[in-house]
Amino acid sequence: MKTRLNSMLALTATLLLASTLAPSAAEADTVIEPSPASKLVQNLNPANWTMPQWKMPDFKSLLPGQQEKTRIKKKKDGLFTELNETASNSWAKTKEMFNPQKLSPARMFPASARTPRQSEPAKPGFFKSLFTPEPPEKEVETVTDFLRQSRPSP
Repeated sequence: MKTRLNSMLALTATLLLASTLAPSAAEADTVIEPSPASKLVQNLNPANWTMPQWKMPDFKSLLPGQQEKTRIKKKKDGLFTELNETASNSWAKTKEMFNPQKLSPARMFPASARTPRQSEPAKPGFFKSLFTPEPPEKEVETVTDFLRQSRPSP
């Protein structure tokens, strides 16, 4: 009997506690506005945080279009063609240079190296000019004679 009484007391206590915690129908309809401080505290609670929703960027807009692709391909092919032509021309010139049938001393040196330079009248050397007497100077008689004289070089 004592156990039955204890169980009834426990049941009654549970019902009383539940009735005090559960809002009545009238209280459920009224909405209690939270204070600004409680809103601030709710926002600071990490359990209420949410991840931002970001849309992944579309990288197709960064890729070159079809026109750009054809231009790049044409330019690349042109560079390789130019490089190939330059290399083959250089090799052909090298083979021609060392061809023993065309090897002659006259072709080795250009014509400008074979022809002598037109030289100015030879001036006496340093020591010769020291020991030779100076030529006699003409006397200047007119202005034109004066202007015809040789001038010292600066």
